[in-house]
Amino acid sequence: MINTLKAKILVYISSATKIPHIEGNSHSVGVFLGELVEPLQMLYEAGHQIDFISPNGNPCKIDNASYKLVYWGFSRKRLNEARRFLETLNNIGMSNPLKISDVLKDKELLNSYDMLFIPGGQAPMTDVVHSNWMESKKYNSDTGQILLHFHSNKKITSTICHGGAALAAAPIVNGKWIYSGYNMTCVSMLAEKLAEDIPFFNSGGHMPDYPVLMLKRLGGIVKNVMLGKKLVIEDRELITAQDPSSAKELGRILSIRITEYLKIKE
Repeated sequence: MINTLKAKILVYISSATKIPHIEGNSHSVGVFLGELVEPLQMLYEAGHQIDFISPNGNPCKIDNASYKLVYWGFSRKRLNEARRFLETLNNIGMSNPLKISDVLKDKELLNSYDMLFIPGGQAPMTDVVHSNWMESKKYNSDTGQILLHFHSNKKITSTICHGGAALAAAPIVNGKWIYSGYNMTCVSMLAEKLAEDIPFFNSGGHMPDYPVLMLKRLGGIVKNVMLGKKLVIEDRELITAQDPSSAKELGRILSIRITEYLKIKE
């Protein structure tokens, strides 16, 4: 029997191109290719509708580092497939995303979405997690509002890698962070150390804060596994993945969970 239940999936992308360092400089960033395309490809091929938003309505830049074959199991075929699907995403709207504030104002449109997905790369730290991390540590209140909507309505929220830090922008309700006590994952501190201190990856400085620390301070139960291993954690409506090694597995799990959600919704 063919599954005719189709979801509307909202993908929240960053359009930031730089991230600050405590040393006073910065480095170029973007959305990580594998963490964007691999979770979404199976959902798209199943016929689900995918829409895009960004903080300011501008498109994302793909992090140049995410094209390195080391992140694709040294498979050029796998990388080329990702490049092709990236073009598909641009063609269906990623090159012209909606502005998050406009979606928040349109309650009918907001209510129509079944899932929120926030891909990784370091870029979200600058404009999805924070309003503008290059200038201040203030969290992005629009991000907080959209997370509260999906949380309150028990609709699936999913993040991967640095995208998980966006959860820190979620509000405190009745004296408690809405994800307090949730099991979750994000990029590990070991991966951060490699990116910042190992010559092959060296980014030229150190970020002012890190997703693991941000989420733990607020009451998240953050877990990680060694690099190269898959880790996807499900807790209530929240589904989080650690890093690029978990991207395809996240897509598989999201495909299952959105189908289950739609059956209950029906």
